[in-house]
Amino acid sequence: MTKNSFAIVIGGTGMLERVCHFLAEEGYDVYVVHRNKNKFQAMQGRCLFPHKLYSISVDYHDEAALQKKIQEAIQLKGGYPDLIVSWIHNSAPHALPTILKVVKERKKPWKLIHVQGSSSFFVKENTTVPDNCEYRRVYLGFVLENRNSRWLTHEEIASGVIKVIKHDYRETVIGTLKPWSKRPS
Repeated sequence: MTKNSFAIVIGGTGMLERVCHFLAEEGYDVYVVHRNKNKFQAMQGRCLFPHKLYSISVDYHDEAALQKKIQEAIQLKGGYPDLIVSWIHNSAPHALPTILKVVKERKKPWKLIHVQGSSSFFVKENTTVPDNCEYRRVYLGFVLENRNSRWLTHEEIASGVIKVIKHDYRETVIGTLKPWSKRPS
């Protein structure tokens, strides 16, 4: 990471909040895609470096608005992101390709950390990324406790994503995916 590195985080006012805080502490200017201004401001208020967190207020289901807002952030920052951390629900299958279309002009290498739900592990979708993109995939599993199972907490998810950022793992499962039959309902 260099001074004034630029990150975009989708999902940063929810389960990836601590990832945004970590990146801000590491010196990144973090642009957070969100729909709820109050949630963004509350998340920003919990950060040690709130001035490093910037709002991209948009519903990522609206591809045209998303594209425009990402372009505006790039113009405001004066360059393309060094890192994108993406947690996008399956209800918006075109959101990530829309973002990638905007950032494809970046010439230098950059990273995409694509956070996906547990069922994506078995589908193994092919995410098309630009040649200079270092693609990292994170699957969210579940936790087995005694005879029960539960979904991961936001803290466990954020810790796992931060570990991927620090250690540059290509593909990671946070929690477990086996046995699939034990997955929480």
